Amino acid sequence: MMDTASNERLTRVGPGTPGGELLRRYWQPLCPAGEITPENPKKRMRILGEDLLVFRDGQGQLACVEEHCKHRGVSLYYGFIEECGLRCCYHGWLYGSDGRCLEQPFEPAKSTLKDEIRLKSYPVRELGGLLFTYMGPFPDKAPLPPRWDVLVREDGARRINVYPVHHCNWLQIQENTADSTHTFYLHGVMDRKLGFKHPFAA
Repeated sequence: MMDTASNERLTRVGPGTPGGELLRRYWQPLCPAGEITPENPKKRMRILGEDLLVFRDGQGQLACVEEHCKHRGVSLYYGFIEECGLRCCYHGWLYGSDGRCLEQPFEPAKSTLKDEIRLKSYPVRELGGLLFTYMGPFPDKAPLPPRWDVLVREDGARRINVYPVHHCNWLQIQENTADSTHTFYLHGVMDRKLGFKHPFAA
């Protein structure tokens, strides 16, 4: 049994946490690429404790930015896709795909505030029908996305299953995947007792 401090250290993945800093050095899967379409060009995500928005701008460029506008905190999910970015629905602030604030309607013409405003943004790459983002430091020096065989092979059919979001930390999910006693007993012994025949059983 772990003590509370060890559990917190191991399971927390938000910005500034040991686990979060480690995982930000790897490309993280966001969603299937097919979920970002011209009809549905935006998707809210919560990755490593951050609320993000994945979208495709009017030029077809993929982007991943923090979800809330820097002006009044409104969710940019309700914003409008434009040729060069995403415009907030509340006061019309326009953000580029790289998170830079490009326009602030009704602010003084000589205002330099726009030059200082920037959403946190992360690079996005499509691979194997999935979108990945790199949330670590120095995104221009990010490692290459993982070119695992299941992501790059072209000699078969690929199916992507999307499972419900589990509102728990990553360790609670992983503990069950490696539980061989559970697999043997529930999916073996109990299934046989109940007469369930596995579809792949001989």
